[in-house]
Amino acid sequence: MVEASIYMPLVLCTVMALLYLALFNMQEYMMLYQVHRVAAVASREDAYLGYEEFRMGQDNEIDFDWGEKSGPSVDTIASYYGAYTSHATSMYRELGTALSIGTGSTVDSSGYTSRFADAARKSTLIALGTVSAPEVEIDPGFWGTDVTVTITHSLSMPGVLAYLGYDGSRTIRTAAYSYSVNPSEFVRNVDLASDLVSYIMEKCGLSQSYEQFLKETDKVLSKILN
Repeated sequence: MVEASIYMPLVLCTVMALLYLALFNMQEYMMLYQVHRVAAVASREDAYLGYEEFRMGQDNEIDFDWGEKSGPSVDTIASYYGAYTSHATSMYRELGTALSIGTGSTVDSSGYTSRFADAARKSTLIALGTVSAPEVEIDPGFWGTDVTVTITHSLSMPGVLAYLGYDGSRTIRTAAYSYSVNPSEFVRNVDLASDLVSYIMEKCGLSQSYEQFLKETDKVLSKILN
């Protein structure tokens, strides 16, 4: 009885401490899933205009979920393509991005923060502390956009862990990074730039030298690719 009265509290405290530490680890992985999901949604919606019409990530999934043998409606597809022709600035938004480089400006990401705040709070396994809304930072660049998402869970130590020496509080911080780029727009812009240079060279009477430059460039690319 004396031995049991000494060892049983120690065993119970150790078991409870291991359970809490396991919960902390599971909590971190659940939050990691959330930041990756938000980063994936934000990067794709930034790269493809009208992508939000497909409502990806709406029900906590990380990709589309229309059900078996189903797909988006005709109206949804029409809305997606309509986003490109709604304004001229939408079709050539890279020009605005290029002008904003160096100013330190970022895209307003408050919509993503409010949109996924509830899902971030529901992803917690531990009732202690508070879970922050996803902090989404969208930084446009010349070739693409940097998307960084951060979620922080601040919690105080349970009594068992405090008894074992884990005083104070603990902060679980998870972050995810994604790079947003639209390959089709990149190819289109390169083609437009090439046509513009060709037009200027032709007006300046330098079309022959420019065509020779393109031929030499093709030779170099063929050797690299082959």
